[in-house]
Amino acid sequence: MSGMPASESTAFPLQSGLIASRREILAGALAATLAGCKPGAARQGDVFAAGQPAAILILALAPERLLGWPRRPSAAALAFLPRSADRPELGALSAGGAPADLEGVAALRPELILDYGDVNPAQRAVAERVRQRLGRRYELVDGGLQQIPSAFVKAGELLGASARAADLAARASRILDRWSASRGSGPSFYYARGGDGLETGFAHSLATQVLEGSGWTNVAVGNANIRRTSLEQVARWDPEVLVTLDPGFARAAAGDPAWRERRRGGRRRLLLLPDLPFGWIDRPPSVNRLLGCLWLTGSATSAASSRLQAVSEFAAFLYGRRPTADQARTCVPRWLE
Repeated sequence: MSGMPASESTAFPLQSGLIASRREILAGALAATLAGCKPGAARQGDVFAAGQPAAILILALAPERLLGWPRRPSAAALAFLPRSADRPELGALSAGGAPADLEGVAALRPELILDYGDVNPAQRAVAERVRQRLGRRYELVDGGLQQIPSAFVKAGELLGASARAADLAARASRILDRWSASRGSGPSFYYARGGDGLETGFAHSLATQVLEGSGWTNVAVGNANIRRTSLEQVARWDPEVLVTLDPGFARAAAGDPAWRERRRGGRRRLLLLPDLPFGWIDRPPSVNRLLGCLWLTGSATSAASSRLQAVSEFAAFLYGRRPTADQARTCVPRWLE
């Protein structure tokens, strides 16, 4: 699920090309699922993530139960994750990945389909259609940033991981409380998504909640959720800061006057935030956003090194793998000149 609700036409189309291209992957995943269903075996590989945010929620709580990825992370991202994250790509039932084929999903016989993100009439309709087609349990979990502690608790109950969920919920509550308490008066910003920077999260979207909740002002108004815009419109909005998770865009924009020069003179600042294994504020808008909240916690004079250490420690607990020293050095926010 994402800030953009999936339409009926894209929620779960039957595509013969996808059936052919994923046949071997689905067969392998089915074999692993059946192996986990043997008497006495711990449940494993039996939960289908409807979208990428749900996959990360499952990974944080009960990685052994993740059947596969709606969109398989890159090799660079998987290097930050435990071996249990090395699962096949199965497609998505909501937005955020190539559409999954329902017959293929049915063949996997998941115990549960879990979706995490916007809970609205459109997503409820998707859930009901899938339930009717597959006869499988489909659960929606609210993906609001402030709802992350309760999302851990609810998903933990569904996944049989209540103890782990309680620990994560308590840590998330402390992070969010400190993040809310440290809210200040931040700069105006434009969130540049994608290689060309012209996709953005409009004000109050899941993708921009971390920065907005810290007192930063999102200049993208007049629409909702994730939408395309134009460079001319960005210039009219005239943000103080460009924020991106895309290194390619950051390199291209760094020396481009069209992106960097402000309307009344001066230079627009450019902030590149980490996106490995997942973004600190988005990509996708899941529990990974807690890392951005933790980094933004504290006063402007608080030691940056201690905040980064706190982020690294929590990431190790969240994802179940401690980054190497080299990985930790690369995953730091960078203000680009």
